[in-house]
Amino acid sequence: MTTLNRPDGSELIRRYLVMTLAAATAVGVVVLGGFFGTHFASAAATAPAAAQCDPPAFPTGAGFQVTCTIAINDTVSSAGAVSSTVTATECLAAAGVTPPSGCTTTVTTSNQLVTSVDQCNGIVTGGGSNVTCAVSVVDTVPTGAPTSGVTVNQCIGSGTGGGSQPTLLCDPVASTTNATVTQCNGSGNGGGASTRVQCDVIGSTTAEPITINQCNGSSNGGGSTVTCATTFANNFVAAAPTTTTTGVPAGAGSGGGTTTSSAPTTGASGTAVGSGVTGVTGAAPGAGGSSGAGASSGTLASVIPVGSPETGLGGAAHSRNDDLLFLAGALFAGAGLCITVGVRRRRSQLNRRGD
Repeated sequence: MTTLNRPDGSELIRRYLVMTLAAATAVGVVVLGGFFGTHFASAAATAPAAAQCDPPAFPTGAGFQVTCTIAINDTVSSAGAVSSTVTATECLAAAGVTPPSGCTTTVTTSNQLVTSVDQCNGIVTGGGSNVTCAVSVVDTVPTGAPTSGVTVNQCIGSGTGGGSQPTLLCDPVASTTNATVTQCNGSGNGGGASTRVQCDVIGSTTAEPITINQCNGSSNGGGSTVTCATTFANNFVAAAPTTTTTGVPAGAGSGGGTTTSSAPTTGASGTAVGSGVTGVTGAAPGAGGSSGAGASSGTLASVIPVGSPETGLGGAAHSRNDDLLFLAGALFAGAGLCITVGVRRRRSQLNRRGD
């Protein structure tokens, strides 16, 4: 008679430990996978705020040539998907040394729209400096998308001090609270040449909300100049038309009818070849001859494709998901550990039976 060996207390504890370890491994994988997925999604969902040529990256002293530009392209598709591209070029050199000396350019893309710009504020206030900065915004949106007016707060408290007159050449000179564009305020003070503050806002509407804050409190000192501009443009794009594909009959028998078969069929006096809608090879009869049985109604049927896409067993070509690879690796590691403990336990039982 075979005697069943009941596990003693230590064996039961070992089994519970193995089960607990496996469960903890699975739970840990799910928690870590959820943490990393949430972290990356949150980072990608942050709308970018473009900024450049501000302190402390740019100096507040005297005798500098600052030239900075930001080009923003915000895009909204007809399906509602959004994206943005920001091309920023910043140049810093000694006064009178113009670009391309001391320039760097960066390009940033995002799956969110740019909502604000901060540029060339509170810099080179020591005199003898030139600040030239520009922001351009292009909104590409579906035809019929609403727009809002561009409001301006510009050239207030600027161009004061001695020197040639007039000191301002601004279009427009306006003071608006919570304006779309706030630029060239409190700048170009300290005396110098005429029209030492030249600032413009071009474009009266914007399709996507954005605020511009640039060239404020900058280039204050004798002999300094400020030249800044903001430009808005809206690009309206019509949605792509929807196309429908229908089948085309390819043959007719002597009886005058048409068929939808993909394989030729022959009657005594009629042969027809069609496009096929009943399967891969088609099963519709030929058009009517003296002994043909094909239909003669001439009805056109839609072509229904069969089979999986040619991307390897019907899946998306070269698709991958690193989070799933991480999950699989962790599960394999936990399973391997459980197997190792089980093998060691089995060997221990065999050794005790041998003794």
